[in-house]
Amino acid sequence: MDENTLDTDVSTIAAEASDRVLGPRAGECLACYVFRQLDEFGCNGTLRFARTFRTMTAPRATALLDRLKTMGVCCCDGEILRNAFTLSDTLWITGSDFGKIIGTRIVAAEPVDLRAEFGVNEPPAAVFYLCCQFVRRGSTQPCGNWARRR
Repeated sequence: MDENTLDTDVSTIAAEASDRVLGPRAGECLACYVFRQLDEFGCNGTLRFARTFRTMTAPRATALLDRLKTMGVCCCDGEILRNAFTLSDTLWITGSDFGKIIGTRIVAAEPVDLRAEFGVNEPPAAVFYLCCQFVRRGSTQPCGNWARRR
């Protein structure tokens, strides 16, 4: 294997890994994407994840940032979850291995009985996953996990 081939292979692997971690998942809504990215990378005081979502998923949604401003989001991605959207009463959560693949990890201080709290038929767990309920491609609306703050 020559050095040019190796460089190309490494670049391809890095680009694929970056897309897998940083890119929105197929059908993932804006709020779930921002929630997942903030959990992984934190807030840096900008709307980097909202812009990335718009660019990669909904490029025709040119008014997204203006719409978020009317919802109280002026400066950063964290405001999307503080000022614009809140978790709804109809969450899709799981403690199963499937959640590891498609969900965002949530760690509770102590085990939560998902059966009693959410009607999920799983044993109590301290780690569970919020899984996006999906939206159509190009949508910037939240999925059923989220409700608009008033």
